[in-house]
Amino acid sequence: MIAVDCEGAACVVGEPGRALSNSRNMEFAREQATRETNAAARALFDAGAEQVVIWDNHGDGANLAFDQLDQRCEVLLGTGFSRRFPELDETYAGVLMIGYHAMAGTSNAVLAHTYSSKVYRAICVNGLEVGEIALDASVAGEFGVPLIFVASDDKGCNEALNFMPWIKTVATKRGFGFNCAYSKHPSVVEAEIYQTVRQAVDRLAEMKPFVFAHPVQIEIHFKRYIHLVKARICRQGWRIVGRKILSASLSDMGQWKC
Repeated sequence: MIAVDCEGAACVVGEPGRALSNSRNMEFAREQATRETNAAARALFDAGAEQVVIWDNHGDGANLAFDQLDQRCEVLLGTGFSRRFPELDETYAGVLMIGYHAMAGTSNAVLAHTYSSKVYRAICVNGLEVGEIALDASVAGEFGVPLIFVASDDKGCNEALNFMPWIKTVATKRGFGFNCAYSKHPSVVEAEIYQTVRQAVDRLAEMKPFVFAHPVQIEIHFKRYIHLVKARICRQGWRIVGRKILSASLSDMGQWKC
């Protein structure tokens, strides 16, 4: 399964003061994320994959140019799924991430945030601050499925390798700030993704499922108190442990829903 976000794609930096989805850069972002996804999908099929599922998970989950995706692919899209990596189970050989980004607060990372730049200040698991890369990888890990590849800016790739040093990565750009980067040409990135995904598949036996120790102690740090109050109403079993912090103990990350 290929999980696709948009912020980490080549030549995507958004626009100051706006979410990427509301910026002038979004049209290019969705097109480039589609091209990078196709490069990864082609590599998987050429390596012998029988099925490739694309999961569009940026914002409302309806971002990619779906009619331009490799027609051999199947697509998960939209919002309202009960968990991250919907439909994933132990029959999958691996998961990949395209267009991902570094966690909130990462210095000089492009469009760095953790799920919501408006709502969440940070998310901690077992006392360690983590981002979407580790959180999503841990959901797949609960099914024994390893993350094998990440495409992101240089900060996102470093973050991924810090948690999972065995994976393969492609740095699409070098971050100089929230809205600025030194990017590779989109076509160069697509070629690198194809080649590196092939390498990742060749090394599949070396890839390991990533899991957090059970039970999983998770904290969500909110930017505003009103966001904490709204979240507490919706989240059964969570408790307020600080002025802007919700906490819960999960049996495993299959229960995690951002």
